[in-house]
Amino acid sequence: MFEQTPLMQHLIIDDEIFVNAMDSLDPEMVRIKRVIIRESEQQPTWGESLPKCFIPLELEFASLIKHNIHVITIEHLRKINCLQPIRPLSETELKVFLTFQHSIGKVLYFGETKMDKHVILSPTYLIDAFNSIITDRRLDKGDTEREEMWDAMGKSGVLSKKVIQTIWSRKKYWKFCKDKDYLLDVMTHLDILVVPKRYDTDHNRMPTDFYYVPSMLRASDDTGYLKSPSFTQRSIAIAFQSTSFMIPPALFFRFISYCISVWAVKTYGEANRDMLFHRSGVFTIDPSLDMYILCEDDKITARLVHARRNELIPRDMASSINECLTSALEKISQMYVRTSSNWTQTSDTSFITRICCSSPDNPCVLPVNGLVNTDELWICPTHGIQHSMHTIESWFPRKDEGTCEPGCPVTNEDFLTLTPSDLHLRRLSLLFSNTDVRRIALHLGLSSKELIESILETDPRKWNFEALRNCRDSLLMTFKRIKQAVEAIDQGNIHMLCKIFKGNAIEFEINSDKWDMVPRDEHIDRLAPLVGNNSLQFLIELGMEFQTWEQITQRQNERDLVRLNTAILEEWRFKFCRMHSLKPTLRTIVQALSNVGKSVEIVVQTLSDLF
Repeated sequence: MFEQTPLMQHLIIDDEIFVNAMDSLDPEMVRIKRVIIRESEQQPTWGESLPKCFIPLELEFASLIKHNIHVITIEHLRKINCLQPIRPLSETELKVFLTFQHSIGKVLYFGETKMDKHVILSPTYLIDAFNSIITDRRLDKGDTEREEMWDAMGKSGVLSKKVIQTIWSRKKYWKFCKDKDYLLDVMTHLDILVVPKRYDTDHNRMPTDFYYVPSMLRASDDTGYLKSPSFTQRSIAIAFQSTSFMIPPALFFRFISYCISVWAVKTYGEANRDMLFHRSGVFTIDPSLDMYILCEDDKITARLVHARRNELIPRDMASSINECLTSALEKISQMYVRTSSNWTQTSDTSFITRICCSSPDNPCVLPVNGLVNTDELWICPTHGIQHSMHTIESWFPRKDEGTCEPGCPVTNEDFLTLTPSDLHLRRLSLLFSNTDVRRIALHLGLSSKELIESILETDPRKWNFEALRNCRDSLLMTFKRIKQAVEAIDQGNIHMLCKIFKGNAIEFEINSDKWDMVPRDEHIDRLAPLVGNNSLQFLIELGMEFQTWEQITQRQNERDLVRLNTAILEEWRFKFCRMHSLKPTLRTIVQALSNVGKSVEIVVQTLSDLF
């Protein structure tokens, strides 16, 4: 099965070990442990030195586990650390210790906000908690309550919170009750359980009495959704093709879980059935647009399905969704492609993006690099369906032509005499590399010494901003001088500078009073995916500073665009606007989206049913 594939190098086939996993005393367990130790000793990290100051806490953890203490709070850990007789770890060292222990699998510690207050000392404790809910039904034959739970998960992927409480209240599992909320949060964080999106009449998030469990779904899609009238004329499709021999099934389930966490599951048919199935699902993007996800052995296909015609699918929306899905796949796949021996930072993703025809069955594929050589129409070879290239290319952002209309600011001498604001400089800092900014600053008259003093900034974009702000404050820099400096270094089309003069007024003629509403949770959840891969630019357009970007990204350790964009909107709504005595409005968000290249129409379409 694995011959002539990259997976062959990972197989350990020198030993044939037959283990009865139902018997903890199986003598073959000794053999398999011996093989694991042997393989561990052959890893390149074996034998590396570790800080001696870590040892006392490791011993403390082992002692706590022996006393059946498997989860502790960070405050408890700090007290243990302070009692160390030789030298307690500093707060920074403690963080490094936990991160390292997590990376080698000895503990589970998640540094994200709301997850960083506990440490799971024994990872198998979390596995046991998960297995208490989801396990092979043959092990609990005759347990009516658990069999009903299994049936519900298999048919609809639903797991009741009440059932979890009932099971964990049993003597066999009562140990999980003490840490119930944290354990469920961890399972949610790991996409094992997914909190469904539900909102009250004021469009704020409301708690639900169940979770979705995509990994347990066994139902097939028999709704006929893919066979609905004019489906091929209403949809566009894209495929993420694996470059590996096979995709781990767990990746599919995590990807489906990601989609559930971002978009609402569509209900369909007379029975309003949830469109969630084994390895597939349909999600509501807005009242006129759905997204169908199908996971197959070697690829994941995403289809956007419009209520009327695929020409009406907004390009901004399709390209933003593509960016979010790509980012999520990169994040999820990294945990499967990383190995201790040969993983490098260049292994960002194991998927290739391909355009698909709109056939619901076995769609033809067109490599993205083949789009350039394709005429205005593409007729797929197998199904003979005609596709407008303009429509099926909606998955990708519009190309910046680098030209401007008459009267653009770059050609307006009166405007060029003005001094740029901090917002202008933040926009400018995103357009150039560190090298180009250094050349611009030197041309403007900033000394090498002043540049070196500011080079301590770790974020290159923040360094760009600080260098440009130094130029403005010490050299009385104007837009005209910026233009002259950019022309002098001969870097790009001069009209790229028009990007720093964004912010033209938008006419909010339709539902004008609605745009002055304070955004609710449902507004935030719908708008976050539209930002796509423009997170930093969006933050800047909302008026926030680079320091805020650093704080948010430190809290968001993993690359999840939707969660990052949601955090930016929440930071702006609850902190920034209060700090500056501003009213957070949908109008401001739309203006910021427009300034990062998104059309007002896409926002109107996304929020239309909420007005």
